Amino acid sequence: MAEIIGVTIWIAAAIKWGDWRNWQKYYPTILYFIFCDVMYYYLTASKPLWMLRPTWPLQHSLISLIGEFIVFASTVLIFLGRYPFRPFISISWTFIWVIIYTINEWVLLKTGTFTHHNSWTLVDSFFFNILMFVFLRLHEKKPLMTLLLSIPIGFLVMYIYFIPIR
Repeated sequence: MAEIIGVTIWIAAAIKWGDWRNWQKYYPTILYFIFCDVMYYYLTASKPLWMLRPTWPLQHSLISLIGEFIVFASTVLIFLGRYPFRPFISISWTFIWVIIYTINEWVLLKTGTFTHHNSWTLVDSFFFNILMFVFLRLHEKKPLMTLLLSIPIGFLVMYIYFIPIR
């Protein structure tokens, strides 16, 4: 049930604050976000760091993934669609989103909808969220460079947490 409430809130936020007029501009970054998530689930299937645990009535992983994709698209439409151009304010904007995602994960942990594994903690997620939001912004400006940087960083995380390469 927590997923339904959460996804509904993200949809409402995207409707209210998302930059729908320019959705085509953000579409590649939305796909990048989704691609990274799918690669995470594929590469860490044998040793995940975190998992979304769907609860009734969404106990099928495909339905859960659709919810994640809606949240990711909503995130990009709001985060990039309202991204400020002044340096200090843009850093603050990014930090606000890191806090939003970290608090969201904390709530999901408390409801049992999300779990950590293999030494991963909420602190790790906080730092991961910083990297994630910096990369979302970078992808909008320099997509190829972001893709090329994402590969070694992904392998570095796998190395640090002893995740076997499939």
